[in-house]
Amino acid sequence: MLDILNSIQFDELLKQRVIALANKHKGKILTLADKCNDGKFECLRYKNDLVRLAVMLECTEKMRNTYKTLGIDDRIFLDTVDDIRIWCENNGNKGLKNYNWIKNHISCELFKIGRLQYQLCTCKSRMLKYDLLPFDYGEKVIYVHIPQGEKLIYADCVKSLKMAKVFFEKYFPDYNYRFFFCESWLLYDENFQFMQPSSNILQFSSLFDVAYSCDMDAQAIERIFGKRCFDKKKYPENTALQRNAKAYILNGGKLGVGIGVIDKADI
Repeated sequence: MLDILNSIQFDELLKQRVIALANKHKGKILTLADKCNDGKFECLRYKNDLVRLAVMLECTEKMRNTYKTLGIDDRIFLDTVDDIRIWCENNGNKGLKNYNWIKNHISCELFKIGRLQYQLCTCKSRMLKYDLLPFDYGEKVIYVHIPQGEKLIYADCVKSLKMAKVFFEKYFPDYNYRFFFCESWLLYDENFQFMQPSSNILQFSSLFDVAYSCDMDAQAIERIFGKRCFDKKKYPENTALQRNAKAYILNGGKLGVGIGVIDKADI
């Protein structure tokens, strides 16, 4: 655990708190980690955020061993588990609240490769409009996620996609997929209404064939403003994106989510 904490530069106070907890309740943490390593992550449902963090950090030992067995570079392992630090920061460095997201990393189903994250995914969502998509219900895809904390530079994303294609061919040769898939507010087809053509977001969205968009604004509100204000005039204006998005919605504009794909043959 200490090795991981030092490698991904956790908040110092949080680091000391989770080490103290792990030392005091070692047996409990190890037992919970064993359950999570068996896929029983529901054991964390009623645990506090500090316990969840300690357990997930303990689980990274098995995760790292799996990477070594597969021959995956340790740099990808460290980049992937760094997401734990990010989610702790999002939680005010009180511990890990969103363990249901980090379980994908622990289960070695999600990897950060360069700028982007990639998740092995069998599409079984009934919310998707499969008649508008080039793949069917139950088909395997690579789900693309955009982690926070870095600029979304077009060239970096292109490089990441190329690296990911090679990665999955090398380490998961039996994983039969045709498409990279993404659901994100970054792909919403009306974003051009309040963004410059040269914006990183619009350039990123150009990588995808956007099949359709939905006027569901929760993700965009969270990512742009942090939380929803029922009085739209109270949204912050600390960045150009916030100012432009606020003006847009005050004038009746809508935010939403776009659903896009990239044929792996095109990468």
